[in-house]
Amino acid sequence: MRVQAHRPRLTTKVSLPGEQDRLRQMVLYISLRCETAVRFGLIKLNKILWKADFDAYAARKVPVTGRAYQRLALGPAPKEMKPVLDDLARLGMIEFRQTDFGEGIVEQRPIAKVAPNLSNFSRGDLQFVDDAILYYWDKTGIETSDDSHGVAWKSRKDKATMYYELSYLSDHPITEDERTAIVRKLRTRGLVRGN
Repeated sequence: MRVQAHRPRLTTKVSLPGEQDRLRQMVLYISLRCETAVRFGLIKLNKILWKADFDAYAARKVPVTGRAYQRLALGPAPKEMKPVLDDLARLGMIEFRQTDFGEGIVEQRPIAKVAPNLSNFSRGDLQFVDDAILYYWDKTGIETSDDSHGVAWKSRKDKATMYYELSYLSDHPITEDERTAIVRKLRTRGLVRGN
């Protein structure tokens, strides 16, 4: 008799009050908060959402929007972003302004035409979003995209799901103290010998 190992399920989506409307409202919120940013477009919008959701999940196991993400060439993005943006535009809640920065760099800037409904969001949710906005504020779309190409993004192929547990991966090298602590634990468990 062969025993199958139990594989833990990874989190692709988290059910939260407001469901898909959470993404719509965050698009409006971020677009309003970034209306004075020198550079703001769809690339940066996707990365702000990703950073807020994944930082929130890493800190408290609850993302901000709870929506499913995918790996794209320019970095992670919500899987349903295009239909959400199309829906918001069709309803007149958002419009897009094309800005040409020269050298082939054209930005699609989302402009919110209505205020977001934030009734389903906590102060903590909004703090993660505001922190992500601040983090990317001075970056260009290309810099924002490059920043999102860390170990979590590199672990997936294009169009693959970006599990929320990827938020636990770090792009920072471990310190010598962390390495020593890991080796000590491995030795204690009999998994390594010697130095």
